[in-house]
Amino acid sequence: MKALILAAGKGTRLRPITDYIPKPMIPLQGKPLMEWVLLHLISCGVEEFVIAVSYLAEQIENYFGKGEKWGVKINYSYGALPAGKAGEIWRARGLLKDDKESFLVVPGDTICHLKYQDVFAFHRKHDGGTSVVFSTQYRLEVGLAEVDTKQRIVKFLEKTNLNEPVSMGSYVLDKSIFPYIEKFGPENNEVDLPGEVFPLLLEQGVPIYGFVQDFPWWDVGRLTDYEKLVQMPKEKALGILVMK
Repeated sequence: MKALILAAGKGTRLRPITDYIPKPMIPLQGKPLMEWVLLHLISCGVEEFVIAVSYLAEQIENYFGKGEKWGVKINYSYGALPAGKAGEIWRARGLLKDDKESFLVVPGDTICHLKYQDVFAFHRKHDGGTSVVFSTQYRLEVGLAEVDTKQRIVKFLEKTNLNEPVSMGSYVLDKSIFPYIEKFGPENNEVDLPGEVFPLLLEQGVPIYGFVQDFPWWDVGRLTDYEKLVQMPKEKALGILVMK
């Protein structure tokens, strides 16, 4: 299995930490954030990686190198500026095209308890070009309320679990996605995958399949979420960072 890790962003939500450190390299329980992502993917059988880099790319490449430390193969896709999810996939196309195998796309700042081999099996079963990963575990950071017909509040739902499929930003794709990305001029524009390319696929009748499962996940791209993990007792934090 091959995976593209998206690690090109400037991490503006984590400033001032990311003024000098790229988001994938922020320290978390003794390792850079993206190393935890990498280790989880390796545990799921991924052996070949492409890392999309831009902002402070040399720090990422100096640490991860060619993957020798973990017994895997790592290549890099470079850009002077972030290009959007679809744009990063387009940039890396020369390293991702393969007649025999689809590839996984994952964010470099998200920890999840998901067996990616199950996602690949799902993708192969449906024989489609695009599969999107959804989790039914998403805890809202805001409160909700139920309001009756007389505008009276009858129930508060404070930071409740949404209990609806939420995309965590991971996808399994094959080379058939590249012509659709190309339509948006990725050489000169930022192109978003779910916001621009996926609606085009649906408009043209191209099936997109949703892998929906009940698994926890954590977006570490926000300062508050990062601080929570840093301040946790080590044993509890490792329970999140290491999938058993």
